[in-house]
Amino acid sequence: MVTRNQKYQCFFVLVFFVFLCTTGISAQEKIKVHASGTSISRDITIKEALKEAIIDAQTNAYKKAGITEHVSVATILFEESSGDEVKKYFSDISTIESNASIIVDSIYPEKRSFDESGNMVISVKIDATVFKYNKKKDPAFFFNIEGLKDTYYENEFISFSFTPSQDGYLKIFVIDNMEAIMLYPFKSPIAEYLSDEKYRLFRKGETVNFPIDPAYKPGYSIELDADKETEINNLFFVYIKKDIPWIESNVSIRKILLWIYNIPIDQRSIKFQSVTIRNIK
Repeated sequence: MVTRNQKYQCFFVLVFFVFLCTTGISAQEKIKVHASGTSISRDITIKEALKEAIIDAQTNAYKKAGITEHVSVATILFEESSGDEVKKYFSDISTIESNASIIVDSIYPEKRSFDESGNMVISVKIDATVFKYNKKKDPAFFFNIEGLKDTYYENEFISFSFTPSQDGYLKIFVIDNMEAIMLYPFKSPIAEYLSDEKYRLFRKGETVNFPIDPAYKPGYSIELDADKETEINNLFFVYIKKDIPWIESNVSIRKILLWIYNIPIDQRSIKFQSVTIRNIK
């Protein structure tokens, strides 16, 4: 994983889903809902049928919250996820604008039955939190990332430049299928002088090279387990107009998305980029 030579452990919920729509958003209201969904297995596996049933439950939860627009759903089972699945999941989040998002708080054990044709029917119930938005994304608020490559080897360092269109504040997370960390702003558990400036304001049109702290030049280090040939790391950039601090002691995918969805969409811009890390052996 891309690191500053510090290892962190994070808690992954068994299943986490995000509900995506095709129109613009701004966080205004959170609604707790209970919904159910079904799927017929036919020629798909039980795991795939379970995913479809949960997608159906999300759609019904969305309707229960009073949102009736056309929707699409991004879904992933983190218990068995791969780096490629995480990559696609966060790519969807960073490219699709939505007027609602959903976090599945709990999933009840599925029930299985058979229809008259002998197909297995999967039924599932969920508790979820629906985020309803009513503003659109600010098209003038964005940023550019340059210098990131698609592939790195474990003896390389990762560096890049960041240029914003407006003044704002930046958070960078690194996510793979095993853990999540906050890459920037980094707080060192060893010494304060190794920590990033906590409330740095990035100025309109000014290019900043990362890592910022000279202690981490020429770049962020790469750590790859000896038994791994490759690993996909996903860099998730969140740029916001007002400094909304990250106050969690631990980082997880669920916490990252909860934090993001509570920020109005006209106040934030997000971008995702994945890099493949290869073992030099």
